[in-house]
Amino acid sequence: MERRQVVRFLGAALALPFLPRSAAAAIELGEQLHLRIDDAKGDVAFRTLNAAQQALVTEIAEMIIPESDTPGAKSVKVPEFIDLILSEWASDKEKAMFLAGLGDIDAKAAALGVQQQSGTAAARFVDLPAARKTELLTALDAERASKTGAALAFARLKHLTVYGYFTSKPVQVNVLNTRMFFDGYHGDVPFTPAV
Repeated sequence: MERRQVVRFLGAALALPFLPRSAAAAIELGEQLHLRIDDAKGDVAFRTLNAAQQALVTEIAEMIIPESDTPGAKSVKVPEFIDLILSEWASDKEKAMFLAGLGDIDAKAAALGVQQQSGTAAARFVDLPAARKTELLTALDAERASKTGAALAFARLKHLTVYGYFTSKPVQVNVLNTRMFFDGYHGDVPFTPAV
C-alpha cells in the first residue's frame, strides 16, 4: 500500500470538523500525536474517556481493525490516540455529542435484552456476545448519516480508528512499508517510457 492510498483511506476522517482540512496536515498531526503517546512510555493517562468509555472505544476499535498478521487498533494505541484527539482537538460540543453517543451505544446494547450464560441481561456493549456486537455495529453503520446518538458516535469512532491506525509508526513502517528516510539517489532504477 502506498502513501497515496492511505490518504484516500483517511479521506473520510478528514471530514471530521476538528481535524486539519489538508491530507498532509492531517497525517502530520496524526504522526505527532502518536509520537507524544509513544514518548509517554507505558500507560497513557486518559483525559476525556472514563474507564467504561475506554473499554467501549477499545472494543469497537479492535473490532474495526482486529489483530491478525498485522497489528490491531489496540496494539498501536488507537484508543489513546482517540482520547488525545477528543481532549485537544474536538470542540466541547463535538466531545459532548461523541460521549453521549457512546452512552447510547451501551443503551442500545442493553435494549437488545440478550441473556448471558449467567442468566443476566447484558448491560453494556462489551458484555454482549461477539455475534450481537457485530449485529449492533452493522446496524449503526447503516445509520451513519445520522447527526446524533449511537450512529454518529460509531461513525466518528470508525473514522478516528482508521485515522489513528494509519498514522501510527508501526503501521507505516511494517504494514505500509513507508520509508521514513531518503536513502540516496538510485540512478539505476529501470525506466519504461509511457506509450
